[in-house]
Amino acid sequence: MKDETALDQVLLGIKLLMCPHCRKTGTLIGHGFLRGYAEHGSQLLVRGRRFFCSDRGRRAGCGRTFSVKIQTVLSGFVVCTLTLWCFLQGVIAGLTRRAAWLREAACALSLSSGYRLWRRLCAAQSALRARLCREAPAPPSSAREPLAQLCVHLRRVIGGQETELFSAYQARMQRGLFDS
Repeated sequence: MKDETALDQVLLGIKLLMCPHCRKTGTLIGHGFLRGYAEHGSQLLVRGRRFFCSDRGRRAGCGRTFSVKIQTVLSGFVVCTLTLWCFLQGVIAGLTRRAAWLREAACALSLSSGYRLWRRLCAAQSALRARLCREAPAPPSSAREPLAQLCVHLRRVIGGQETELFSAYQARMQRGLFDS
C-alpha cells in the first residue's frame, strides 16, 4: 500500500478479498493498526493494518491474522525505505558509510543504526538478487561494488522513473526488503 488512505480503501473492500492462509472469501475483518515511531520525533505513526480471518460464530475462516504494511515501511526499523535508499546511494557515490548515514539520518538516529542497516542489507543481498533474477536476468554492470550491481538490477526490474527503488520493490514483490 502506498499510504494510509490506501489502507482505508482496502478496509472498505476487505469482504471481497481472499484470506492468504485458507483462501476463503468474506471472512476477513479489520483487526487494528500497526503503529510505530516516526523516523524524526517521538510521535506514533500508522505503519500498516492487521486483518483477521474470522472463525467466530458460524464463520468458516481459519482464525489467523495477517498484516498489510505501507510500502515505505522497513519491518523492525524506524527508518523508512527512502532514507535507506539515499544512504546506499551515498555510499555507492563514494561517501563513507559514516558520512552517508550522518547526511541522510540528519543526526536523528544513532550511527550504530546505520551500520546495523548496512549489515542487514548486505546479508539480504543474495535473497534479493534471487527474487530479482526470477523477474529478469541481471544486466551487465561495470560497477565493482555488489550493492551497486544490485541497484542496476533493481532499476531494470522495477523500471520506470522511480526515484526510490526499495519501496517500489516492496510494492511489486509484496515482500519486505529484509524478508528471507
